[in-house]
Order: sequence, then C-alpha cells, then structure tokens
Amino acid sequence: MPDQNHLAIAKAVALIQVPNQRGFKMRAAARYVGIHPQTLRKLTDEGKIRAKNMAGQRLYMLEDLNAYIESLDEWYYGAGERSEASNEEHNDQ
Repeated sequence: MPDQNHLAIAKAVALIQVPNQRGFKMRAAARYVGIHPQTLRKLTDEGKIRAKNMAGQRLYMLEDLNAYIESLDEWYYGAGERSEASNEEHNDQ
C-alpha cells in the first residue's frame, strides 16, 4: 500500500496557469487580459497597450499585457468591491 504522504504529493495541482509563451496574437492577448479583441485593438490604437507589428499582425508581449493589468484600478479585477460600493451609494439616496 503506498504511503499517504507520497499519494498527496502525486496529486498536487497548480492553481495558477502561467503562459509558457511571451508573444500573443490579438485574440489570445484579449482572452488573457479578459477583454474583447475590438477593445484590445482600441486600447492599442490609444497607446494604452503596446504591440509589435509582425508581418502585418499585432503581437502582444506578455510583459506589456501584465503591465496593463497592473495599471488597472484594483476593483477592476477585484472581488466586486466597486459594484458593492456603487450599490451602497444608490441605496443611501
């Protein structure tokens, strides 16, 4: 019978999936950031997210996508703090 400690180690699962690539095409980059590809295109055109031009296609680097995510207000990716605060403001009126 296998030792239970070894069994537990064998069943370990990664909680966060880290991409193993550094460059993303538009659709994959949009999915990574959590926005629609058209929104990503707009943000790139506005200079809010950098992209490289590779053979006529936009290529987004992982570091640039992470920098954009980190620049967002905390409530954007938080656990709904912003929406709860908005509801309280409306309930007080």
